[in-house]
Amino acid sequence: MKILIAADIFGHTPALDRFAQRLTEQLTEQLGEQLIKTTINIIDPYDGQTSFREEAAAYAFFTSQTNIAAYSEKISKFLKSDHIKPGSQFHTLIGFSVGAAAIWHLSADIAFAGIQQAVGFYGAQIRHHPEIRPVFDTRLVWPRSEPHFDVDHLILNLKDTPKVSCHKTGGLHGFMNERSQNFDADLYETWLGKINLE
Repeated sequence: MKILIAADIFGHTPALDRFAQRLTEQLTEQLGEQLIKTTINIIDPYDGQTSFREEAAAYAFFTSQTNIAAYSEKISKFLKSDHIKPGSQFHTLIGFSVGAAAIWHLSADIAFAGIQQAVGFYGAQIRHHPEIRPVFDTRLVWPRSEPHFDVDHLILNLKDTPKVSCHKTGGLHGFMNERSQNFDADLYETWLGKINLE
């Protein structure tokens, strides 16, 4: 099974590695002896070249150095790259914040119809492209509010989109990231457990 994790503005961090490890442990519990091999690839906008102490610095760097379209293209190229053998397509894509928006951006590409599912956490930039129609099942997990738009209004706009389901939480943007000021340990555990990989 192949899983791709698209990082948020902090990029590839030890916290994200811990998330991937917990995901692997969860998958082992779910599938047991049926589990042959799991590969988790973490993609970030910066090729692992940066480290940020605070969210504001990470946001400023992301907006000055790249954008959602470029990040989406990077993920798309990785998914289509030669080192992925035919017939061994990715099963699940998981994205956080800009990573979720980048996955949403590529989700209508028919080349990815073999992907089983995507889970996107607080992908605020999705609001700029609600017209996208994903070719794979997509669960969008939203915070209770966002400073720049009405979460409930966006959920309503996406309500009838085929293959898309929306889930609103009681947390704030960043609740799945230990590095975020909005990290919520209880929600982290809850939503880690809800990523069904069977």
